[in-house]
Amino acid sequence: MDAETKNILREITTHSSEDTIAFGRTLTELLAPPKLVLLRGDLGAGKTTLVKGIAAAFDAASEENVTSPTFTLVHEYRGPRANLYHIDLYRIDTPRQLETLGLDDLRSDNSVLLIEWGEKFPRLVRQRDVEIALEREGEYKRRITVRG
Repeated sequence: MDAETKNILREITTHSSEDTIAFGRTLTELLAPPKLVLLRGDLGAGKTTLVKGIAAAFDAASEENVTSPTFTLVHEYRGPRANLYHIDLYRIDTPRQLETLGLDDLRSDNSVLLIEWGEKFPRLVRQRDVEIALEREGEYKRRITVRG
């Protein structure tokens, strides 16, 4: 990784789900389309919670309407400034399975792909524009690091 990709654009510690959602709301400028964003973090780290704030800030979905795409794999939220695709690759194990999702077809000048567990696939790591890592530091406390 070169120095550029290691650049920390933002770092924050949140202390509640509400804080994490609020931080997600501040990321619209940083995530202006087109973007491929990797969301890193263990199960329960708050990835979907962060997406609630991002989707609300883009006027693509209300916080209540954003849910984890664990079983559907892809949730689409259409907004006036961007189409957000919240993608969960937790249950995808091979490049072939990844290809069947057709993620390349979702990429457009108006799209933001928010991909959970994308680090499993080197191609996505290479193609990503932004990476957001969420680390648990307690029951509700999260350290969120945004790298460009």
